[in-house]
Amino acid sequence: MPKTIAKIISILFNPLLIPTYGILILFTTDSYFSMLPFEAKKVVFIIVFISTCLLPLAFIPLFLYQNLIHNFEMKSTRERIIPFAVIAFLYLLGYFLLLQMKVPDTIANIILGGAFTIFITLLITLRWKISAHMAGIGALFGLLLTLSFTLKSDLTLFIALALLASGLVGTSRMILKYHTPAQIYSGFALGMGVLILTFGFF
Repeated sequence: MPKTIAKIISILFNPLLIPTYGILILFTTDSYFSMLPFEAKKVVFIIVFISTCLLPLAFIPLFLYQNLIHNFEMKSTRERIIPFAVIAFLYLLGYFLLLQMKVPDTIANIILGGAFTIFITLLITLRWKISAHMAGIGALFGLLLTLSFTLKSDLTLFIALALLASGLVGTSRMILKYHTPAQIYSGFALGMGVLILTFGFF
């Protein structure tokens, strides 16, 4: 796989986009979520996209200006600490906003699971570099498995695509020399496990 393609795959499956992908998939399932009014779906989508993607990205220039990070990739573990903490806080902000709107727990838990994943990734990062990209795609895979059982929906296609995406993302991260195989596999396991446990307990 050429490095250019590897970079494109890394961008398409940036962890900040995963909650948005999860919400969009939820709204296409053969469940009552697909029958929600369009306006309700739009409001939820906007809140999720802003709190989990746009706002975190908006902090990047500030992090660069303060020399907290050297580039968008944040290759070193030290560079990841403050950005990950800020991102986890923004995810929780989005989660509590959704709770105020009294959205179904299934929707809110997607964001809560993301916040937990980032926080645990941050704690691990203090001692060891784990793949945030794989944690993100692992979380999406865990979400799809959970939704397939809780909503009794046929998500076979999405689950298969998530597995394919996991392989592509993991391969891309290793080609770009950002992570080792151990960091790749542990990241995927972390994301999947945290999302499944989040829905199990909340």
